[in-house]
Amino acid sequence: MNDTDIWDDPEGDDLIAAVQLDSTKCLSVEDQPPLFKYRGGRVYVSDLSSQMYCEQKLLYSLIGVRRLREMGYDIEVGESAQVTAGTNIHLARALEIQDVVSVSTITREDNVAVSLLNLLGAVRALLSGVPVVREVPVFGMSFGGDIFVNGIIDEIRCDAETLQIDVVELKTRASTRPPSKCVRETHHLQVMVYGHLLRNLIQGKVKMTDLEKGFRVNRDVKFSSGVLEYMSPSERSLDDLRLLVPVVLETIQALPLPANLIVEYYSQEKNCSLSYEGVNYDEGWLIDRFEKLLPFWKGERPAEGVQDIEEVWKCRMCEFQNFCEWRLKKECQCVEQNSQWFRGVVQPP
Repeated sequence: MNDTDIWDDPEGDDLIAAVQLDSTKCLSVEDQPPLFKYRGGRVYVSDLSSQMYCEQKLLYSLIGVRRLREMGYDIEVGESAQVTAGTNIHLARALEIQDVVSVSTITREDNVAVSLLNLLGAVRALLSGVPVVREVPVFGMSFGGDIFVNGIIDEIRCDAETLQIDVVELKTRASTRPPSKCVRETHHLQVMVYGHLLRNLIQGKVKMTDLEKGFRVNRDVKFSSGVLEYMSPSERSLDDLRLLVPVVLETIQALPLPANLIVEYYSQEKNCSLSYEGVNYDEGWLIDRFEKLLPFWKGERPAEGVQDIEEVWKCRMCEFQNFCEWRLKKECQCVEQNSQWFRGVVQPP
């Protein structure tokens, strides 16, 4: 198995995308930027790490197999064995400490309420001495405050005595060897963004208006009966976002700031942890990455593919390689450059 494992490790962010994305309206307007065309006005944390791996591949994934086929591209459909294994491991880890409860939702406000209640439950558990919570929703504005970002933290660990909390990102691998540097950097980005979003929530930097804009919800819409049944009896008076959001945002401020950011590599074959890698939170590096990544979402530049010659292995393992515009463009450039060298128009480097 190679470092395309990054695309074989499912993210909670991708799972909530199917629930929260109003794709019908987004996809009907072809001239909208990717932020609205594919993601309804917000970006998932896993989008950013996938984008850092290969932006062109991310774009094809956002377009989707059905639309690509309608555009005339020949592409196979099917979940890889690695994706299935990764999904099963993530689910098994979550079920170790919590049950999966089905909640009937009708409105966008219902979906956001369920995420907020899950966050509230996780925070209260940590504050009561529970050592580990998993699948924790986080959200907030990007650096610069112009794009809403949300996702799900795989795991938060809490020391019962010191209340020190650590953010853990789980990465499953079919191979036992460590990932390459470029893949590890995408993992670093992801866990840093989770840490950044959690810090902002704890510091009280996320406002009601951020949620309204980012999730495109109305704070005064009442929750449906399915959501109210999911809530504890003492919480059912919090029957809209105007009442629920302040409780969630105030409660989370009781947590200490995350002390450590950790990437856990987990073997799909052996079903055990391979290693843990501590990641230093580097805000300057993170801001620089955001400045390079966000213009794509705003439609300020087209998608770009692999730039470094040492990373072309990504193309060989990509399901979109046969029709990838970026790859074909680079091949044409190489042919033209070699032709010029042959004719003596330019000298080889």
